[in-house]
Amino acid sequence: MSSPRSVGPSKFRLVDALYHDPAPVGGVAVALLTGTYGLFGLPVDLPLLVVGFCGVTLIYAADRVWGSAPEDRVNRPDRVAWVRAHQGWLAVETMGLFAVGGALLPYLAWPTLLWTAVLGSVAVLHVRWGAGGRPVLVGLAKPGAIATTWAAGGALLPFVEAGAPVGIGALLFFGARTLFILPNLLLADWGDRRGDIKAGLAPWAPRWTLRRVRWAATGGLAAAALGALGWAVVARAPVLVGIDAVGLLLMGGTVWGMDPTRPRDAFLADLVVAWPVVPGLAAWMIV
Repeated sequence: MSSPRSVGPSKFRLVDALYHDPAPVGGVAVALLTGTYGLFGLPVDLPLLVVGFCGVTLIYAADRVWGSAPEDRVNRPDRVAWVRAHQGWLAVETMGLFAVGGALLPYLAWPTLLWTAVLGSVAVLHVRWGAGGRPVLVGLAKPGAIATTWAAGGALLPFVEAGAPVGIGALLFFGARTLFILPNLLLADWGDRRGDIKAGLAPWAPRWTLRRVRWAATGGLAAAALGALGWAVVARAPVLVGIDAVGLLLMGGTVWGMDPTRPRDAFLADLVVAWPVVPGLAAWMIV
């Protein structure tokens, strides 16, 4: 098992933080929520945005920073080294997220808190809490469940918090968001197969070629694109729907062009998942 490269404790480069700190992942959650607000004309709820950022960042911090994941020593040695070199900063960040997120929880509606608890419990299933802990989500269930959780949080929580009905339109939107997010997770899981095998996790990825993963992801994106086309025909804001659908094209390019083992490519894929912030901001500009 390879050992992580050392990183000097005094070095804090922004590019390394973007690749390895869990906070940018929390930013993706904010982007997904923002897209939903803009596309459906829902009132923007600042406490939900902040709690979403804090909660997602803390979940990924538990997995990547404070959890014990021996497979990361093989799959993500640069991240392991960065985390070890910046324990002080990450501790301060974690305490700040707990403080800010906890302070804003009372401002959320009770249904939102219940939904958040359910989604958070699903997300925590893949987090390893101790040296002898084993993840509950294995195989294809892991990327599938995580994509579904991300999509439910980003697409449905704004409706719940606003007291708006979660109708068929919102549910179809949730399905399309799941298909948009899933390719990123499939590629990431496939790229981690070597370390997962060494850690005894028995991943699904060794049975699939990269080409097969890419075609499966492309099929899901095609289904989401057909849904977006139908939505654009009946939507009151077809321009915004079209802008949102550009994210599907970008994700398609990511599926066929990224190397899932490289931190830079993984970060770029996360940026593509954050694309919904663009139609969300465009909605405010149009109004």
